[in-house]
Amino acid sequence: MPVEHLRCRGCGQQTSRPFFASDCVPASLGKLPRTPSEAEQVPRGSIQLAACNVCGLVENHTYDPRIIAFEPGYEVSLLHSPTFNRYIKDVCDRLISDYDLRGKRLLEIGCGAAEFLRMICERGGNHGIGIDPTIPSRSHAPCGTGSIELIPDFYSDKHHAQLGDFVCCLSAFEDIPSPLELLKSLRKGIGNRRVPMYFEVFNGFRAIAECEVWSVHYEQCNYFSLESLRNMFHLAGFQVTRSGTCYEGDQYIFVDVMPASEHHNFDCELPTDFCAAVQHFSLAVSNRIDWWVNKLAQCQERGQRVVCWGSGGKGVSFLSSLPNAGVIERVIDINPNRQNHFMPAVSQPIVSPESLRDDPADVVVITNRLYQHEIVETLAAMNLNCETVIA
Repeated sequence: MPVEHLRCRGCGQQTSRPFFASDCVPASLGKLPRTPSEAEQVPRGSIQLAACNVCGLVENHTYDPRIIAFEPGYEVSLLHSPTFNRYIKDVCDRLISDYDLRGKRLLEIGCGAAEFLRMICERGGNHGIGIDPTIPSRSHAPCGTGSIELIPDFYSDKHHAQLGDFVCCLSAFEDIPSPLELLKSLRKGIGNRRVPMYFEVFNGFRAIAECEVWSVHYEQCNYFSLESLRNMFHLAGFQVTRSGTCYEGDQYIFVDVMPASEHHNFDCELPTDFCAAVQHFSLAVSNRIDWWVNKLAQCQERGQRVVCWGSGGKGVSFLSSLPNAGVIERVIDINPNRQNHFMPAVSQPIVSPESLRDDPADVVVITNRLYQHEIVETLAAMNLNCETVIA
């Protein structure tokens, strides 16, 4: 029986084919439960990933943003990681240099706690406006020789007046259910002005192609490749002036764009071996779950104490996918704002790395390979001899 194709939100064509499904997954990554009871009752959703064979966008067609807690108290900051901190400062300095962002008016869409916006305003003396639904209240304050204004809202046409000299969006565009419409709105608001933009997203297609199975979670409804990201900006009326992979090689992808002066015919491009990569993913998920069910059963038989390190998206996906996740006692996280909460659905407490001194573990499961070096160094500094395993 042929598989029904779905309409792609990237190019609008009836060309997206489902290839992976998962039910009853935790909906929110950033609004963590405060009690085990709350953890058991978190909102859940279903995932149906479909890949468009025209523009290459992979998206969750059952995504419903209404069940995600994009509201004050949402916390997913990575700046507690030295690796990420070094990276984001380099991005900031590159943009200031390339676009002479000194004393300019900047807009960040999906600014979160406005950590990047504050950085670029302080380092360049800029006047920044951040728009994000998780901001507690509207505020305005000096920031170095510049200033920063925060607006609690989703970006829409009503915010066109906030468009100044530069627009950026970091690690938020992949969570927007109608990404092409947002770009078209920005293009309309910019009009005839030459306003550069920088957008950066998680390299979702690389994760799928390399079978990083815990990289799929409910909050992220779009899984971009560099090709599909460029395609979408072209279709929305922008010219891509620079693009590539970034952060530890290829964890993220980015585009620098300018408004296109006129419409050109454009043929979408697809990543190499696009169809083969998405078809293999579902089997890879099943195999990885089976491997970890057996691994945790062995740990339990040996009486080993097991903890996870990393409570973010990969940690939530990993724990909520395993029927015997209860073998894992707790979850370590360096972000103090995520500590003293509980993992959604599975209820493990989130604690600090220092807790391992008094309550050591035999096995540490590292949910994000990227931070393996940091974690191993931390364990060594505490003189802890643990087995470390990448989830």
